[in-house]
Amino acid sequence: MPTATVNGVRLFYEDLGEGSAIILLHGYTGSHKDWAAQIPLLAEKYRVIAMDHRGHGKSAAPSSASDYSVKIMAEDARGLLSHLGIDRSCIIGHSMGGFMAFELVLAYPDMVSALVLVDTSSGEFERAPGYAELRTQLDELARTEGMEAAFEHNAAHNSMTGEHFERHPERREISKQKMLETSVDGYVHVANSFSRWESLTPRLAEVRAPTLIVVGDEDAPFVKASRIMKESIADSKLVFIAGSGHSPHEEVPDAFNDVLLTFLDEIKLGS
Repeated sequence: MPTATVNGVRLFYEDLGEGSAIILLHGYTGSHKDWAAQIPLLAEKYRVIAMDHRGHGKSAAPSSASDYSVKIMAEDARGLLSHLGIDRSCIIGHSMGGFMAFELVLAYPDMVSALVLVDTSSGEFERAPGYAELRTQLDELARTEGMEAAFEHNAAHNSMTGEHFERHPERREISKQKMLETSVDGYVHVANSFSRWESLTPRLAEVRAPTLIVVGDEDAPFVKASRIMKESIADSKLVFIAGSGHSPHEEVPDAFNDVLLTFLDEIKLGS
C-alpha cells in the first residue's frame, strides 16, 4: 500500500479503480480496512481512495495533542487528494470521517461532488452517562497498560458499547482488533480533540452537494443528529439501516451497499 507525506505526516492509503473519484474517510479507531466491503465494489466503476488518518492504522502518529483536530485531519484528506492530482471527489465519511467531510464541504465546496454521511454528526451527539470520567480512565489505561486494557475497560463500563456487544457479539473481537491497530497517541489525542470541535450545525444550509445520510437504526446517539442533518441540508436523503449499530457499512454491508450504489446512480456520479 502506498504512502504520502502530507502536512508533515506519513499517511497510508489505497488507490484503486478509474473514473470519478471517491474518498473514504473512516471513523475513530478505524482504518481503511473498515471499507473492505465497499472498496472492490466501488472500484469497478470509480477511482476509490481509502486512507488511514493520522494516529490510525498504518499512518504515522504524531505525539503532540496540538497535532490532532478534526480540521487538521480534514486538511490531511485534502492534501492527499491534491497529492494524487484529484481536485473533485465524492466524500464518504463515517462518524469522525463525517466530521471531516463537513469541514471539507464547507471550506472547499467546489472540491466535493457529493456527500455520503454515515452515522455521524455536524456537532451534536449524545454521550453515555459519565462519559467524561470514563474517558479520563481510558486515556490513563491506554498510556499505562495498553490499548487492549482500554478496550476491555470501555466494553465493561460504557453502557452503549456493552449493549451493542450484547446485540452483536461478533462485533466484539472486530472492535478489539481495530483498537489494537490504533496508536496510543491517536487514541488519546483524537478523542480529546472532539470536545474542541466547533459545531457546524448552524452552517448546514450552506451545503449544496448531493447528500445521502445513512444511520443504523440501533445507533441511538446519532439518530437525532441524522435527523437534524436531513432537516438542514437541502434535498438530502436520510436512510435508516435496519438491524445495525454504529457501523452499517461493516455490520450489514449488503444493505448498506444497495443504498450507496442506488444513491450514486441517482446523482449520476461520473456521468
